[in-house]
Amino acid sequence: MLYVETQPNSLRFSRKEAFACARTINLPMFDLHSHSICSDGSETPEAVVSIALKAGADLFALTDHDCVDGVDAAMRHAANIGLPMLTGTETEAEYHSTLHILGLGMDIHEFGFEKLMKKQEQCREERNEKLEKRLREVGMDVSPTLERSMFCTTRANFAAALVKAGYAADMDDAFNRIVGKGGIAYIKQEHPSPKEIISAINNAGGVAVAAHPMKMQCDPRALIAELAELGLWGVEAYYYSATPGETRLFSSLARQHGLFVTCGSDFHGSRRPAAKIGCCYKECDDLKRTRAAINKRFNV
Repeated sequence: MLYVETQPNSLRFSRKEAFACARTINLPMFDLHSHSICSDGSETPEAVVSIALKAGADLFALTDHDCVDGVDAAMRHAANIGLPMLTGTETEAEYHSTLHILGLGMDIHEFGFEKLMKKQEQCREERNEKLEKRLREVGMDVSPTLERSMFCTTRANFAAALVKAGYAADMDDAFNRIVGKGGIAYIKQEHPSPKEIISAINNAGGVAVAAHPMKMQCDPRALIAELAELGLWGVEAYYYSATPGETRLFSSLARQHGLFVTCGSDFHGSRRPAAKIGCCYKECDDLKRTRAAINKRFNV
């Protein structure tokens, strides 16, 4: 299934305009965590790339949940407007707390990696069927308000549908009370192990990064130590909702284990207005070191 390129006129750039925009950037900034309509974001892959350039990014990654269906279109558009970009995805792992792992820079068409994505897609589709049925059973039929993503419908889609239908006050309420772990309609989804995900990313030539670890309910020191042993490359210490203390903690843990510190907004467009591309980037030695390492490894 191929993604067909579409882009709002207001976000179209000519090559000349793109490079003129890039020249106005005073400080280089990178953002390695974002989502499009291919999972649970509100913008097309091309639009997300254009927004990143307007925000001042000089390196970017589209990391839709458990799929890479928008990556090729995003990469073509990024090349056209002069924005260096890495392939990417965000994959959930089987763990005692919710664990998401970003894959960056891998060959998305490598056999083992494609197999991982297909497995995730199948597991998610099975979960979604059960979740929709369960919601009907508890008197919360969201069929009329459910907006499915182009390739990867997530619990966020169901949460938004619950809000729109009036069953939840907001997204947090929908997750906490209804579709999240412990909620009245929670359905567990099967996931590959952290080792399986990290190995697939590494074998495809990419690097694995622990996404928003400050959101996890577990011992952070044990978490990073365990993932480092499995081949983790980086830790997303700079995140749109991270406190300064959380950023310091996870930056320190990354350094302790010889890992790189990364930065990601977790952009979802209008579905997460506070998470603006570039909002959590900071000019610091850790991120400069990461940018240099990425440039050396991926030549971007």
